[in-house]
Amino acid sequence: MGTVNRISNLDAVRGVAVLGILVVNALAYSWPMDAMLAMQKLPMAVDGVLQGNDRIGAWAIEALFADKFRTLFCLLFGVSIYLVGGERNDRERGKKLLRRLGWLAVFGLIHGLAFWFGDILMLYAWTGLFVMLMRGLSGKMLLIVGGSITAALIFLQASLGLLMPVMPPEIAAAFEGHAEVTTAGILADVVKVQSGYGAAMLANLVSWAIVQGMSLTIMAPAVFALMVLGMGLFKVGFFHGQLSNKIYAAIIAVGLSALALKGWAAWVEGGVAPELLPSRGMNMVGSSLAVPISLAYAAIIIKLPALFAWARPVGQMAFTTYLTQTLIMTTLFYMPWGPKLYGQMGPAALWGVIASVWVVQILFAHLWLKAYRWGPFEWVWRSLTEGRKLSLSRAAA
Repeated sequence: MGTVNRISNLDAVRGVAVLGILVVNALAYSWPMDAMLAMQKLPMAVDGVLQGNDRIGAWAIEALFADKFRTLFCLLFGVSIYLVGGERNDRERGKKLLRRLGWLAVFGLIHGLAFWFGDILMLYAWTGLFVMLMRGLSGKMLLIVGGSITAALIFLQASLGLLMPVMPPEIAAAFEGHAEVTTAGILADVVKVQSGYGAAMLANLVSWAIVQGMSLTIMAPAVFALMVLGMGLFKVGFFHGQLSNKIYAAIIAVGLSALALKGWAAWVEGGVAPELLPSRGMNMVGSSLAVPISLAYAAIIIKLPALFAWARPVGQMAFTTYLTQTLIMTTLFYMPWGPKLYGQMGPAALWGVIASVWVVQILFAHLWLKAYRWGPFEWVWRSLTEGRKLSLSRAAA
């Protein structure tokens, strides 16, 4: 999209989504990958239980943010595939979309190998190649395809959660993701990263290979479904605010109910050692409901546009915001030119960093777009896609 005829709701949802993604990624910037699987194995936990503000901070990350904002971003990426590529019979726009996805993969490769293992751009580029084949379908058909796959995955994950109480403890722990994670292992990985830039980059490479292997296989079907679903929602008018108020109210009611379940289960799980399963598997059930929760978040933003107007410039610069989050956070935590805070901040302290980055990025987006048509990385991406240097200044345009 250019500087005119933008859909303000899309920008607002995208802005909130990219800022929300930082909340979950902050742990991966500041601790080894295993810490994301089991925050209760962080060294500040006592007998597998985080205390005080750390428990609250970890609960907020898991209950309110984990998977929800990544889901939102996947939905919106499906929209962007349609906005750039048009209908499937539009061959010129289809070629442009292919170039755009190709350059996105290049950005992702550099981002993941040179800076941070948690890159998601490669996954988006790879999955986008398949999603672009679907863009000629009607909105209804896209909803059926994307919704059916998503519903099947929700059913599978929720079923596993409901079965966890009758599973052998070691199998249930494996499904929760914390079976092999130990505090000693996390601390050993912290020491490796702190030993020098070379060791940090080697650890990053190993984690990147694991993440990309999972992304291109296990995660791809879910991301494909979400992108198709997002494209369908766009075609039927969801992001334009064109559906009936009853539909938006129903989406919000279902999503907030799911959020309440996840919030309760995550809090209960956080009060004891994770292997005890105090929520009887309902924490995994709540995790499976990230999509309806994300749709409720989007519906709230769409129906309260004035309240989220501040997020629109951030959404217009989402690519720049995402990449500069990495530049800021890796500088803080393990790059040689930064203070090297890796492995030192618990979940509560991380919230201070997150809030500070949010303020900086919101202000930067508002100020930058007063003078320029796109964010700096958006401009580079667009210029590469077009094969020529585009005019960035608003005055020149």
